[in-house]
Amino acid sequence: MADWWVKRKLSRNVAQLRAAEEELAISDEQSFSLPEGEADVDAMDRHRQVLRERIARLRAEQDALLDQLGSG
Repeated sequence: MADWWVKRKLSRNVAQLRAAEEELAISDEQSFSLPEGEADVDAMDRHRQVLRERIARLRAEQDALLDQLGSG
């Protein structure tokens, strides 16, 4: 794959990763203000788990892209 294409995908990945990490930080902060036992707490926990999984996927993709860039 051409370096320019890998760099383009890497740039997009970095932006998505940054946005997901910021959203997780906000969600973490908001979760402290929710009363215990609320249905909202469960929904927030699920949302935060989805974000953690997305961040893990984006980091794995970033590693693969960096490997491609390094080997090209």
